[in-house]
Amino acid sequence: MKKYIVLLLIFVLSFFLFGCSNKKDEVDDLQLIKDRGYIKVGVKVDSPPFGYYNKEGKLVGLDVDIAYEIASRIFDSSSPSHVEFVPVTPQNRISMLNSKNVDILVATMSISNKRKLVLDFSIPYFVANQKILVRKTSKIKSLQYFNKQGRLAIIMGTTGEKIARLISPNANLIGAKSYTEAYNLLINNQVDAVLGDDCILAGYTNDKLVLTNSIYSREFYGVALRKSEKSKELLNLVNSAITTILDEKKINLIAKKWLVY
Repeated sequence: MKKYIVLLLIFVLSFFLFGCSNKKDEVDDLQLIKDRGYIKVGVKVDSPPFGYYNKEGKLVGLDVDIAYEIASRIFDSSSPSHVEFVPVTPQNRISMLNSKNVDILVATMSISNKRKLVLDFSIPYFVANQKILVRKTSKIKSLQYFNKQGRLAIIMGTTGEKIARLISPNANLIGAKSYTEAYNLLINNQVDAVLGDDCILAGYTNDKLVLTNSIYSREFYGVALRKSEKSKELLNLVNSAITTILDEKKINLIAKKWLVY
């Protein structure tokens, strides 16, 4: 009899322990964010005008504003306390998302079929073009130049390498971890050009560096989320937020604010 009572107690305890645990696991990402009181957003911090530190040391940019807009719809509040920004790079941003260090990525993330295999994306909120940045004195006009000579910097973890390999398969590519690093390679004459998104490269133009006219691809930026059923409600909310921003043409005001256009 005692044996059966012990077994019954074990069963009851197991039900409460594992039952509660399973219920907790069933909570979706949106509810977890609401319960936590803030959303963790992965952003790039060295890519003006999308994400960077201003002179006062404050993180600002178009992607930062988009994150605030999304948070305001989750919490019905525009308080900045509802957002925690986590710096990411092109190399680690996907792993940061899938390891749950961040809830979403608003980090100049181009939507691609390859990335869709492991991530879910929102509808696009911005369109960029792939161009090359060169010294003003340079005679380089296109990527084809690098098929036979020269050194081209690409930012690792971006779509730039794929584009370069497709157009100039024999190009001598120099990988950089960030746009800032690629820019430094160019001004120090370690490369002859930088391939990247024009809206970011435009922030590095000056009296010595210019963008060429040729466009090599169009990049549609989207908010990236984990590819999981638990992210579906969050994805719906993000899409709703972006749709509202686009319908209200607020994105144009945000873009104008950061001198993208």
